[in-house]
Amino acid sequence: MTNPRKKPNKPRSDRETLLRAIPSWDDVRFFLAIARAGSLSAAAVPLQVTQPTCGRRLAALEASLGIRLFARTPEGLHLTAEGETLLAAATTMEDTAAEFALHATAKERDLEGVVRIASTELIACAFLVNALPQVRMKYPGITIELVLSNVETDLLRREADIAIRFRPKGYRPTPDRLIAQKLGDEPFILYASDAYLRRRGAPADPNVLAGHDVLVYSGRHPAAEWCANAFRGATVALAAPSMQVIVAAAAAGLGLAVVPSRAALILYPDLRSISPIVAHGSGWMVVHPDLKKVPRIRAVVDMVAALFRAG
Repeated sequence: MTNPRKKPNKPRSDRETLLRAIPSWDDVRFFLAIARAGSLSAAAVPLQVTQPTCGRRLAALEASLGIRLFARTPEGLHLTAEGETLLAAATTMEDTAAEFALHATAKERDLEGVVRIASTELIACAFLVNALPQVRMKYPGITIELVLSNVETDLLRREADIAIRFRPKGYRPTPDRLIAQKLGDEPFILYASDAYLRRRGAPADPNVLAGHDVLVYSGRHPAAEWCANAFRGATVALAAPSMQVIVAAAAAGLGLAVVPSRAALILYPDLRSISPIVAHGSGWMVVHPDLKKVPRIRAVVDMVAALFRAG
């Protein structure tokens, strides 16, 4: 006999049906990357896939949801009304996935695994590649993965575990939630190659470079204020968002450049310093607060910081 007071377990059934309809996080991250990049080709770069793969994943997601997420236009992809509605939820899903991975990593207690260090190519070439053999000798179970970009990685979203960043002297990396330890102050000096000096001669006053060819770093630069004044009247022979390219171009004789003295001495010892110190940049080691006690990350942070200061 059926108990009239007993109700069917419908909420649980509805919940299971809803959960089965939720797309996987892997599909959602494709949606987010395309929304942020505005095109399949641009989104394929951070996703590390080809443009056709990116297109197929988007088409499959739209088919599974039964809605159109993007309008295709000659100017690129634009979110539809449905896509705009899902964007906020997808961002929340991304934050939750990052938090899940963060807590999972924070529970690890060994000295094995991958540690991802974010830096520019210049820092990697001028410092990290020389420091990492010593890290490897002491911690053979740790694999270092370099995340190289002239755009700062988002540690809060776990784009890397550790970052080495430079700021004008007196400025701390942001956001404040990140744990940052100062590595030291790095002098910036005006450099030229022998080839350039033979061709154009040294400036009579390094603070006045009118008539000379200069190389301009278009990213954040501790010596930006000095350059803005000294470069007036100069010819910009090259502007680039990579300090690595600027140093290499100076060594090739293309023009005068203000670069960190450590990078010039290590990578291109034949470059000539033709000015006193024009600015200082402060080097910082930055890590997510929830990761600083993970043994392998703590070990790498401590050792890399010590090697940087010793160097």
